[in-house]
Amino acid sequence: MNVFQHQSNTLKMRNIKILYISLLFLSGFSFQGCELAEELDDYEPLYALDAETAINNEETAELALTGIYATFRQKSSGGAFPEMFIIPDILSGKAQVSASYATRPEYAGWINNAPLEVNATNQGRIYAGLYDLVNRANWVIEKVGELSDEAFVTEGRREGIIGEARILRALADFYLLRNFGQFYDVNSEYGINLRDEPVRSETAMPRNTVSETYESILADLDAGIEMAPELRAKYYVNKTFARGLKARVLLYKGDYAAAAEVASQTIDLLTSDFQLESDYTSIFGDHESEAIFDTSEILFGTRGESNAGIGIGNYYSGFFAAITQSYIDEVSAIFTVNGQDITIDENRIPAIMNTNTSYGGYWTSKYTSYFSSGSYEIFIHMRIAEVYLILAESSARANNAVTPEALEALNAIRLRAGATPNGGDGFVTYPATIGYEDFLTAVRKEKLAELQAEGGESWYDLIRYDYTDGFGSGFQVVDEKPTATDPDKFIFPIPQESLDVAGGVVIQNPGY
Repeated sequence: MNVFQHQSNTLKMRNIKILYISLLFLSGFSFQGCELAEELDDYEPLYALDAETAINNEETAELALTGIYATFRQKSSGGAFPEMFIIPDILSGKAQVSASYATRPEYAGWINNAPLEVNATNQGRIYAGLYDLVNRANWVIEKVGELSDEAFVTEGRREGIIGEARILRALADFYLLRNFGQFYDVNSEYGINLRDEPVRSETAMPRNTVSETYESILADLDAGIEMAPELRAKYYVNKTFARGLKARVLLYKGDYAAAAEVASQTIDLLTSDFQLESDYTSIFGDHESEAIFDTSEILFGTRGESNAGIGIGNYYSGFFAAITQSYIDEVSAIFTVNGQDITIDENRIPAIMNTNTSYGGYWTSKYTSYFSSGSYEIFIHMRIAEVYLILAESSARANNAVTPEALEALNAIRLRAGATPNGGDGFVTYPATIGYEDFLTAVRKEKLAELQAEGGESWYDLIRYDYTDGFGSGFQVVDEKPTATDPDKFIFPIPQESLDVAGGVVIQNPGY
């Protein structure tokens, strides 16, 4: 049994509450309750503490909080990352699976947009890993909440730790929803199973609706905006990240007016710590120093270095996946607006793409890998540029028109990328005469150029745009990815093991 793996509340659990301090991983605590073999019922591993009493002062609370952040690290024995960040680009066709993996059934399922229902190891790890993150956050929220302010030496730190944990729980629930729930339909019954307290029993609970899931995520983010620190370091969550994530969540929910308002507020409240970088390539650095962790563009990212990697660079450099030629062609194409030929991208892709001669396709220098030097990399969960793009789309959709606010936000990203003010053909800003539908297309294309290999927005945008037009009419995912013909397969199935042990309490997604 892997004591670091938690298969969510639907797996069999005993009333064994262990807080496991690993000497193998310096990242902190892992809160677990797993079904042990019968002859080991009374066994507790070395360095184990009862989770009910282990968090009793500021030091132990900080260590437990570090344990939440540790779930973003690469896990060789299971976990959600880094595969969760790469698979959406495979589903959208913006990344290709290397030949050594493409024939494996689970990988073929992603390539062909028909994810496996059973025996899907990676999908199961994503599901389990995210619920592990939720459970760790729940222990911190509950136990730190029970402590008095006197248990903390640092003024305000008790509240700050709870705020960080609630933002992290919101992020995990959001990742769960967009992978395993019908996130695009706020009226759907197929949300996720929300957990707001630590797992203490084997009792299975039914799924919540999509609306209930969004309400819970937004409540956690509001608490985080109120309680979390302004900034400790870019590899810890903070108030500004919570605001940006709230704007993204509202966009996914389809509450465009609220998304535009929050995105605009987020931009208005930016400090010198959070700004668009003047040079796009400087965001990702050369991986030779810790400066890559400090760019003002980052809202929140997972830090990786040579002795504590996050794994995404090696995964994205060939043996798992590479960026496709079709993606390069799409973002290098000409977009015609009222007879004016506008180049989608001219500077960003050439700056961070390199030919992968060993495996075909391209690898991205956004991450370090065995094709590049340097041991520092950061996976960016969100950065400022996305907030501008959210503002552009949501303001336009909320008003069913290209508002000045929307156009200014989109062109801010264009200008940073090196586009010149509009006045002719080429790599220029978008004109005020651009129509509504063309503008929405421009936003989607701009996100492709700006955010490729940064978490899979390329896939979720396709789903959102398709659903907004009505599945099967208007814009369709299948037009971008020919094998994506079944909307039911746009999301993953709930792992069969979880359904089996839940005894019918948890229902499967349609189409599986």
